[in-house]
Amino acid sequence: MTESAAALHERAKPAPKPTRPVYRYTIPVRLQGAGVSEVGMVQLTSGEELQATKRARNDTHRLAYELAKQSLVEVNGEKVGAADGSADKAWDALDPKVRTLVMSAYGDLHAPEEDDLNAFRKSQRVEVG
Repeated sequence: MTESAAALHERAKPAPKPTRPVYRYTIPVRLQGAGVSEVGMVQLTSGEELQATKRARNDTHRLAYELAKQSLVEVNGEKVGAADGSADKAWDALDPKVRTLVMSAYGDLHAPEEDDLNAFRKSQRVEVG
């Protein structure tokens, strides 16, 4: 059985890019010396986490940078990304204190709230067999 040309054409279309929230943070005025006043970040997909992990090459300190940098999608309203190297350029241009703020924001975006963590832990059940 063969597919119709229309069905093949429809399957060949690229899937629409999913939209996801961009969390924007204003850099404190005292730290805006390098000209960065706002950053936008997203929660990472599992694939994006794996890409960042591969770039870290088993270096745990580098992993923190790579995950936060992967999450960075905007600087001063301009899009940045890993694919074209713009995220690397933006990351390198950030003041060290701003990089620390971005890593902190990454943690906030990706870590569960304490109540959720406690509820999850309390839900543990043990079954044998």
